[in-house]
Amino acid sequence: MRHLEPLAAALALVLALVSARADGAEPARLRFDPQFVLAQVAARLGVRLDPAIAPPAVHLESATPLAQFRAAIAAQWGFRPHVFGNAYAVERNEIYLIDEPGYYARLGRSPDESLAHELAHYVQVRYLGADLAEPSWEAEAIAVQAWFSAAHLQPPRATLAP
Repeated sequence: MRHLEPLAAALALVLALVSARADGAEPARLRFDPQFVLAQVAARLGVRLDPAIAPPAVHLESATPLAQFRAAIAAQWGFRPHVFGNAYAVERNEIYLIDEPGYYARLGRSPDESLAHELAHYVQVRYLGADLAEPSWEAEAIAVQAWFSAAHLQPPRATLAP
């Protein structure tokens, strides 16, 4: 488990950057259905989805008790986080997503990008046999997240006429 200590420290730092939702703020919403995002991610990773393999449940921070997130992720991360974070809980086949609008405003991102990232981990584990302790899987999930953003969330660039 010693090999997970740097990852746990990095995750603790990221989670420490997450602040509580401002009073009265509406949760950030997904623009796309999770099944659409899953299909896009799987195709990007060259994987054909198998209906016999259950897709992960998706839990949003605003509708999920912190205790549930902490219990789901503790064994995988090697600690019980004090705040909610974006994560794929391998053993439970569950995705947890922050939906606090300020979090995404600070990062210039959306919950759909986070969902694409965590679904990349789902595909890596369930279809490609990944061990998420290996750093290359995280790099690939980041690349899938960036691709999904460019392909589906950013406005198309104008092309110049010849």
